[in-house]
Amino acid sequence: SFSTAGPSTKLLETEMVDGVALVKMLAPEGNFPWGTRIFEHRINPLLIQQVNAALDEAESAGAQALVVAGEGKFFCNGMDLQYMSVPEHKNQSTQIQTDAEMLMARILTLGMPTVAAVNGHFAAAGAMLGLAFDQRVMSSDSPGLFFVPGIDIGLVYSKGMTELMKAKMPLPMWNDVMCMAKRYKAAELLQNGVVNDSPASAELVNKALEIAVSLKSKGKDEKTRATMRGIKHN
Repeated sequence: SFSTAGPSTKLLETEMVDGVALVKMLAPEGNFPWGTRIFEHRINPLLIQQVNAALDEAESAGAQALVVAGEGKFFCNGMDLQYMSVPEHKNQSTQIQTDAEMLMARILTLGMPTVAAVNGHFAAAGAMLGLAFDQRVMSSDSPGLFFVPGIDIGLVYSKGMTELMKAKMPLPMWNDVMCMAKRYKAAELLQNGVVNDSPASAELVNKALEIAVSLKSKGKDEKTRATMRGIKHN
């Protein structure tokens, strides 16, 4: 049964912890009116708008680092294809794709260190969202998978998304991930350097915050953050 989730649904919670902006992607039960389960954190206009607002808040508060943490079984399960299949939304699909890439570009070039606390599955465009951060920690005891299923669903990823994957994964993984849609668990991602640490689920957010706090000097003031933004942009 569908919940009454709509444009006012709160998907995120943001707080400051020791100079670090901590953004939690909430995992309530229920569905959006178009059918997508809210806890999958799929990329749709509502999530894009709220993540951008959280980044605005972090920047205006002078945060020195950023952590984005997923709750539930999913970090991000890709684009919200059900949203885009609704007849009155179909004309938005190109814009949503553009907005999603702009959000990833913003995270990639954010003027502070960024850490993703990957609690579960990050797949397709959700895999790329996770890769956009400077560092990733992923639960060692989560059944979560990392994979990019373009070949299986007939989807060619854009040049920007392809370059993002190449920049964030070691070369031996490129063919397996992008052409063969291989699925990876946390241990293999840690071994390949795609995630930087793999604590137990109960310690995931604390470990991400610990890393972010250790990197705060790289976002300590406006000049440093402007420098960071410039380095990342180039």
